[in-house]
Amino acid sequence: MGEFLRILREMMRGQTNIRARLLRLLVISSLLSALVFAGLSFYGITFVRKDIADMGTQLSESGAEYTKQYINKTSKDTLAELAKAEAGYIDREMSLMQHDVQILSESLTWIQLHPENFLPGNVFDLYNGKVPPTAPCILYSPDVRKRGIETVQKEVELAANIKGTLVPMEKSYGNDSYSATYFGSKHGFLICSSVFPGDEYSPLSDDPAFDYDPRIRPWYINAVNANKAVFSLPYITILNEEHNDVEVISCSVPYYDAAGVAGVASIDMATEKLRKYIHGTIIGEKGINFVMTNEGRIVFSPQQEGVLAETDKPQDLRKSEVPELAQAAQQMAGGEKGMMPVEIGGEKYMLAFAPIPTIGWSLGILVSQDDMMSSLQESQNYYMGQMDKFKENLQNEYLFLLKAALLALFIMIVIMFFLSERLSDRFVKPIKQMADGVREIASGNLDKKLEIKTGDEIEHLAVCFNAMTDELKAYIDNLSRVTAEREKVAAELSVAQSIQLGALPQDFMTNRKDFQIYASMDAAKGVGGDFYDFYLTDENHIVITIADVSGKGIPAALYMMRAKTTLKNLVLMAQSPDDFAAVMTLANQELCRENEEMMFVTVFIAQLNLVTGELIYVNGGHNPPLVQENGRFRYLQHKKKHMMLGVNEDGLYVSHSLVLQPGDMIFLYTDGVTEAMNEEEDMYSEERLQATLNAQGEKNVKEILAAVRQDVGVYAGAAEQSDDITMLGLKFFGEMSEP
Repeated sequence: MGEFLRILREMMRGQTNIRARLLRLLVISSLLSALVFAGLSFYGITFVRKDIADMGTQLSESGAEYTKQYINKTSKDTLAELAKAEAGYIDREMSLMQHDVQILSESLTWIQLHPENFLPGNVFDLYNGKVPPTAPCILYSPDVRKRGIETVQKEVELAANIKGTLVPMEKSYGNDSYSATYFGSKHGFLICSSVFPGDEYSPLSDDPAFDYDPRIRPWYINAVNANKAVFSLPYITILNEEHNDVEVISCSVPYYDAAGVAGVASIDMATEKLRKYIHGTIIGEKGINFVMTNEGRIVFSPQQEGVLAETDKPQDLRKSEVPELAQAAQQMAGGEKGMMPVEIGGEKYMLAFAPIPTIGWSLGILVSQDDMMSSLQESQNYYMGQMDKFKENLQNEYLFLLKAALLALFIMIVIMFFLSERLSDRFVKPIKQMADGVREIASGNLDKKLEIKTGDEIEHLAVCFNAMTDELKAYIDNLSRVTAEREKVAAELSVAQSIQLGALPQDFMTNRKDFQIYASMDAAKGVGGDFYDFYLTDENHIVITIADVSGKGIPAALYMMRAKTTLKNLVLMAQSPDDFAAVMTLANQELCRENEEMMFVTVFIAQLNLVTGELIYVNGGHNPPLVQENGRFRYLQHKKKHMMLGVNEDGLYVSHSLVLQPGDMIFLYTDGVTEAMNEEEDMYSEERLQATLNAQGEKNVKEILAAVRQDVGVYAGAAEQSDDITMLGLKFFGEMSEP
């Protein structure tokens, strides 16, 4: 207290130092603030309290009504969105099922239309022993067994090529329940694969005398008549006595051969999952979820009786005696979505419905209006109670804060007197410390740290100075390390480039008189994804390959080596040396495996008969080569282009052939040639490449490739090479003398 009185005496004597001026300003400001604050507080106590009470009453009444209306609207909107979401889930399941059976149909159609691409297959015969549950098996109709199964044997062996698709597709539906994937032929047999979890053998294999003719089954007849994908109503499957009957939905679609419909492919999916989903999302104790067909028939419902019960008898909800329900059913059958109140069995409901487009059905959600109104009333009462508590708490808190503020103001005025000197030192001292530290850092001592703990902008500035010195020191260290690392990377890239070039054949067999070959590759990034290959399979056959891997650099180079090795190994191991379509198909399957980086490669591979001049080739998504005939080059084009390798494991490839005459040449290249850009970003183009080749006359292969590379370089000018440039030329002479 003595110090406080001393400071007051100094202020009264009118001393003009900074400390006294600061104290005088603080005291006057604090007193004025206290007077203003006290006046406002008094006004708040006497007048604002009444206004708050009146406003609180009005807010309670209007807010409660607004809350009731808002919750009512929100509940209806939420109900409509819920119906849409649940219908969307069911539609997605049906759409996936339709998509899968369509794939099965298209695969069977391809097999039927291209039998020359497939070897005879086989499936388990139920009549000759038990069948594991994951193995496709065959059923013959009584008609086929009567006339002899050998009458359909060739078709069975051809269709058996699809067995690798049946089980994986089926397991996506039957991991924990029954499912079936199957197809029936118009000639009276059925190939199927049924999964029963935990079984050692398929139940069908216990009944070899089982008579089954797919052609008379509704799923077969309906699909043939519709000539498109059709869904069945839920039905009970035909199983043996060891298994309980299972309710399923079938999706069926025809497949074709050259004569038209060859049969029907189908998938059975158990309805247990759908029923649990539909019944498990019911809202309220009286709620009802149901699914209706476009003909007004109830197919899924928890009701055991009444208009919404499932029944085998003919029914049409659109003809209901309840007008609102009949109107809603009419809209549901028409594929509409909406919401309307209905009354069922004396109970008032709010009905929200949404279509299931894929199957043509509709989902309805019924929520009791009593449940909705009960929730609204509870929300309104809760809001009113909370508003009353809020008004009471607001007044109590106001009085408490007023008293606390007055006490705090008095305490702050007293504290200001005692802290004035310390405040002055706190502002001046760290500034002086910073100035001394900055001078030392500027002299070159980067290890100097400013130790300033003020908790304000001055401390932040000191931290920034310390960070700056650390970053400057780290930059100097990193500069040396980065320089060394760059030199190391450059050396490693040089080694990788040497390894890659060493993997490409460089012996162009100049001693051969029956052909002439040459190739070159310029990588855009030191190492690249392009490659070429050529090798003799025997004295009379040479294989040539050119390919372009997606991407650049080391990853592309590694994938290139894998693709090159795979193709060559498959060619050399092929049972039929001319079956390059099978080589490409197997290579594609191999390159799709463990392809986590999702890389792919375009490939053109061909084999030239050095005696006859026949060229057998397959193009896997690569640029069309050019063939020189009678001195002019033309592009080797086909209407149907195959997909590149490494994208789709189920991709199939077709081989083509042509005959080269002595003196004819084939020119292979990657898109780095035709898509090379000049400084204006215009491409070199296929037309310019063709014109350049046609201008070469009777030059040898090496000179022709050199002329093309030179023309590309002249066209690009100063523009940076953006892609690998790879070319390969092969000229056929046959028995002609050496050119």
